[in-house]
Amino acid sequence: MTPTVIAHRGFAGVNPENTVGAVHAAAADADRIEIDVVACGDGTPVVFHDTRLDDGDGSRGITDGDGAVHESSPATVTAATVGPSDETVPTLARLVETTDVPLNVELKRPATAAVRSGALSPADRAAARERWQPFVDRVFETLDDREILFSSFCEGALAAVRDRDATAPLAPICHDLSAGRDLAARYDTTAIHPSLAAVRAAETADTDPDLNVWTIRTWDEAVEAVRLGADGIIADYPGLTQWLGA
Repeated sequence: MTPTVIAHRGFAGVNPENTVGAVHAAAADADRIEIDVVACGDGTPVVFHDTRLDDGDGSRGITDGDGAVHESSPATVTAATVGPSDETVPTLARLVETTDVPLNVELKRPATAAVRSGALSPADRAAARERWQPFVDRVFETLDDREILFSSFCEGALAAVRDRDATAPLAPICHDLSAGRDLAARYDTTAIHPSLAAVRAAETADTDPDLNVWTIRTWDEAVEAVRLGADGIIADYPGLTQWLGA
C-alpha cells in the first residue's frame, strides 16, 4: 500500500516551514500540505508554529522578528523573514490566495499563549470551545472551497470546528492512540494523527478513521509506520515512500 503523503509544514526538512514558497515547492511530492495556524493580537490567522518570532519562551527563533505572535500586529508578524530565505510569515488569507493544493490546517493557538492540549473533562469542554470559537470562525471565513482537513492537539479546537461545521474533515493529534480514538469517536472525525511513538506503543493500530502518523523523517520510519498500520505519513522530507515495496 502506498500511503497518503502529508507534507509537514510544507516539507520543513527541505523548505522554509509554513511559507507560501514551501507550499509551492512541496505540492508536486505530496497529497496534502500541513500548515500551522495561530492568531495575531487582533485575531488574524497567520501561518506559523512557535509562540514567538524570536527564541524566547521555548520558541526556536526561526525568524528575524521579535515578540510573541499573539501580542503582535499582523504587519509585524508578516514582516518577519523565515530563516536564511526570502520567505516571510504569511497570513492564512495570503497563503490561500496564492496556492491551490489540498491543505491540512493544524489549529495551533487562538489569541492567547495558554492552550490546553489533549482531552478535557466534560465540565471543561464548553469553556474550551468558547475560547477557540472566534478564532476557528475566522479561519473558516478565510478559507476557500478547496479540500481542507482540520487537526489539533486541543479538544477545544476540535469542538469549535464541529460547532461550526458538522461534516468538516477533522483529526485529533495525539501522543496516545487510545486517547485519539476517544476524541475521534466524540467528534466523528475523518482521521487520527498519532505520533510514531504512540503507534509503536499501541496494542493495535487498527482504526476506522484514517491513521496519519507524524513526524516521519527517514525512509525506515516510513516503512515502520506503514507496517504498523498507517494510512498516511506526515513527513518532513519528500521521497520517503520509495522503499515501501522493497
